[in-house]
Amino acid sequence: MTNTSIRPQGDRRRESRFVANAPATLLWDGVSSPVTILNISVYGALLGGLHVPPVGARVTLIGDHLEICGTVIWQGDDRCGLLLSRAVDPLAVIDEPSVRTIEPPITLRRVAPGRYG
Repeated sequence: MTNTSIRPQGDRRRESRFVANAPATLLWDGVSSPVTILNISVYGALLGGLHVPPVGARVTLIGDHLEICGTVIWQGDDRCGLLLSRAVDPLAVIDEPSVRTIEPPITLRRVAPGRYG
């Protein structure tokens, strides 16, 4: 009897993945479906959604800081993996838009020597 042991291989991706949890829209074959970009790397993305396309589908992914074509390289019940058509900056995708508040200018006038109000 021969014993065979199988050791899991580590993740050998060259590029780091970043958790995104960013809302987006996935377009393919006339279908538009809301998805969540669960994580993203320079050349790939993991998407979650109720309706995801089959393996091999050419898609367009549109998010707040992203619009890119890609190909579905694997598909599960509520998830799929995309190979992106070009390199993206993952940090730009997950970066929340900066919020700037605009306050009215404050005008000070002298009310007494050394005192302003």
